[in-house]
Amino acid sequence: MKSSIYIFLTVIMLFAAYYIIKKPLPASAATVPDFIPDKEILLSIEYLKNNTLESGRFVYNSNINPDIKYDNTKYNALRHAGTLYSMYLCERYLKNYTLQEKRYLASKYFIENYIKPIKPNIYAVVSKPEEEKLTSPVAKLGGSGLALIGLSNLYPEGKIELEKLRGLGEFILFMQKSDGSFYSKYDINNKEKNKEFVSLYYPGEAALGLLYLNEVDPQKKWVESAKKTLLYLAKLRQENPKGIQFDHWAMLATRKLFETSDNGLTDEEKQMLKAHAIQMANLVLYNQIVEENNTYRGGFIENFRLCSIGTIMEGLVAIYYIVDDEILKQQVLFALKLGTEFLSRYQVKGGESKGGIPTSAYWTLIYAPQSSKVIRIDNVQHVLSAWITFKEIVK
Repeated sequence: MKSSIYIFLTVIMLFAAYYIIKKPLPASAATVPDFIPDKEILLSIEYLKNNTLESGRFVYNSNINPDIKYDNTKYNALRHAGTLYSMYLCERYLKNYTLQEKRYLASKYFIENYIKPIKPNIYAVVSKPEEEKLTSPVAKLGGSGLALIGLSNLYPEGKIELEKLRGLGEFILFMQKSDGSFYSKYDINNKEKNKEFVSLYYPGEAALGLLYLNEVDPQKKWVESAKKTLLYLAKLRQENPKGIQFDHWAMLATRKLFETSDNGLTDEEKQMLKAHAIQMANLVLYNQIVEENNTYRGGFIENFRLCSIGTIMEGLVAIYYIVDDEILKQQVLFALKLGTEFLSRYQVKGGESKGGIPTSAYWTLIYAPQSSKVIRIDNVQHVLSAWITFKEIVK
């Protein structure tokens, strides 16, 4: 009797899961305008160009209000590297070289200030205590991943030594555990791996970085480590689905792994990674505001943070390429059209901050909180990256 009940409940659960994935598009899908963010992309390119200093450092924080200035002491090396990635996407996908000289300048600054040898043949991105309120220098796993994402393209042009890129890859391998998970931080002074801190995004950043490294330095160990990482994340989240969060970097890395020749994936592993992508999609698709008369249509319930929505759009673009189910692909495309158009409405269109992406969609309100008007460099980076990769789908 108990066995029969268990089988019945299992069938019901599987049917429910199938129904969720096959859920038809909202009726309003037909009214979504075709949106190609050409003007928005150019505005954000202009913002990045204007906010790259002669030193190669970015203006990390700015404000809609030109009278509010920041001393630029606070700085995050990982966000600098992520911005290099979006600058490179302009060239890789759009063949737009407006930012190339600024990208070279910002890359040089990053290499000279943050990439340090920490062991023989191992390099890492070392965050500075004075910039991030740390007690001592720390090498973050995600820093090396993002550095490889943003800098690997420099090697064919002779603007970075392969030794440093390989060294960053070796740091990722050094931080990886046998099951595919990672230590997230390395204390430089004490030469110790941090066994307590766990990052949501660092593993996906590390995997994607290794796959970009593999493009310029093809080696099986880079691909195997990335694959091991992504399979670990997929298995972990499928076995422990409660409380999981959307991980756009893991989705970007999964897409790139699928596009990597000789990735060694079995059919079973491919299905596991596709199931992970479906799981990620279902975390956000049904939280999007789709009502036509809603001011915040295209945003998400309880989430009008523009950088966050940019990362969701990046992840959904990757998911669109990962999954096979055509109905789900159309659901993702519908969400992308709404989300990327939403972001365009809240981009700054004029003034000194033209092309910037503020913290929150609330910045347009008369009594908007001052915090909503801050433009952090990674706000622009993530939204620009989302627009560029989305355009590849609809061009």
